[in-house]
Amino acid sequence: MGRKPNLNPNEEGRIESEEYGPLPGLDYQFFEYMQEGVTVYELMRDEAGEIVDLVITYANLAAYRQRKSLKKGLIGKSIIELYGYEAVSIDLKKANEVVNTGRGTKYDTYFAPVNKYFSVTAFSPKEDLYITLATDITKQRKAEEEMQIERQKLMDIIEFLPDATFVIDENKRVIAWNKAIEEMTGTLKEDILGKGEYAYSIPFYGEKRPILIDLIFLSEKEMEDKYAYVKREGKTLFAEVFVNNLFGGKGAYVSVKASPLCDREGNLVGSIETVRDITELRKELCPK
Repeated sequence: MGRKPNLNPNEEGRIESEEYGPLPGLDYQFFEYMQEGVTVYELMRDEAGEIVDLVITYANLAAYRQRKSLKKGLIGKSIIELYGYEAVSIDLKKANEVVNTGRGTKYDTYFAPVNKYFSVTAFSPKEDLYITLATDITKQRKAEEEMQIERQKLMDIIEFLPDATFVIDENKRVIAWNKAIEEMTGTLKEDILGKGEYAYSIPFYGEKRPILIDLIFLSEKEMEDKYAYVKREGKTLFAEVFVNNLFGGKGAYVSVKASPLCDREGNLVGSIETVRDITELRKELCPK
């Protein structure tokens, strides 16, 4: 066809490629300026019919941008020749799945040669033709990894706090249950993590019911109706109560504090509650 995928001449990083290989029946112009990196392949099979390599017959502007750090031509090259088998083994596996089942697929992958993460949509519109649409999700994935690291740091801190502490998400599922609260309630974290519907109240009261941490999600009036005494300072709630079920049924007076957890945009994503045993303090202040 003689056309080459080029950026605007006034744009930095102008890319020029080889002429496109033959692609009968497909509209080049439709693909050429899509934001996703579109790559079309010819299938290379072994004697058993398994796809063992893919030869690039077309790559649009975005596909070249996604790989420009390699400084290699693409058209007419096999992906093993370009990137090595280890880097493309997942792509070859997916190509076999798509062609054998006749159904397209979508998957995320890390592409080591360019140190990027991609979300890939793959399909085979006709025999011996395979097409992928790749979206660069590197920034998103790295942000998620950083958030996961920060979340793990928070979980590690919570685990070793001296006060009994647990955390629920916005759906009121338990996402943290530390060592101190295991000792206080006798409930192990593996028996409660991921549970919702007020499951975290059972170790305290023997039944599912709203407790202080749930008042974070309630209005002022609703809060007054749930507790005889509760104090609010800013967004943090405080209460004191005697709980019969604690420490193997011995019971204990506890000071309870619950606070909301918000993301960087200020959206409520959960809440945290700490429970401190103040039984001895109460005995000192209120001797019989």
